[in-house]
Amino acid sequence: MSYCVNCGVELDESAKKCALCDTPVINPKKPVSEEQTPFSKIEHIPASLNHRFIAYIISVALFIPNIVCFLSNAVFRSGGFWSLYVNATSFLVWVLLVFPFFTKKLRPYLMWFVDTIGVAFYVYFFFVLGFEKENSGWYYNCALPIILTASFLILIFMLWLKRKNRHWVLKSTAVMIIIAVLSLVSGCVIEYAASIPHAFDVAVIIFVSCFIAIVFLIYCYRSKHMRRWLERKFFI
Repeated sequence: MSYCVNCGVELDESAKKCALCDTPVINPKKPVSEEQTPFSKIEHIPASLNHRFIAYIISVALFIPNIVCFLSNAVFRSGGFWSLYVNATSFLVWVLLVFPFFTKKLRPYLMWFVDTIGVAFYVYFFFVLGFEKENSGWYYNCALPIILTASFLILIFMLWLKRKNRHWVLKSTAVMIIIAVLSLVSGCVIEYAASIPHAFDVAVIIFVSCFIAIVFLIYCYRSKHMRRWLERKFFI
């Protein structure tokens, strides 16, 4: 008496496949032919390998034109080292979009750290070393504080999302709060550190707009009727 290895139904001694699920019957005492084998010969490539292969292709696609630009700029220096700006921009794109595919497992905190360093380095390289060589104080007094504030707010948002699954209304509200806080901080820093007039006034306008959106989202979260209407209307 034998049973199907797939569904467990009792099999007839002369059966070559299960009458219920069509799984081939393999007798270990008899030689197995290629037609009888229940194992698939199709090679299944893990998704992670596919992602890494795509990342390699994109990296090569970014690397080759950057090398061409750098060598061309090294030979013809009439316009200065313009290729360095192309290289810096390509490096930032690679860090933000391609680097995550090389990790075996998605590591959001590692991505957050690398992205913060990449953006800070890009702004310093592109502007301080390029356009503001004589006046780099604005970077440390203005640009860097804004970058670090945005990075800190994003980190808080990531930790908040990790605690439990949040409703889309709460996620939208949190994003509006981040934008509102970042606008006020940026307005203060730009107006008082960089001495740019009316920057804080613009920040207040952005803050008020975000505050109105936050009030509306809170109303949607408390009103089941409004929340369900939005979900049906916009397929959320």
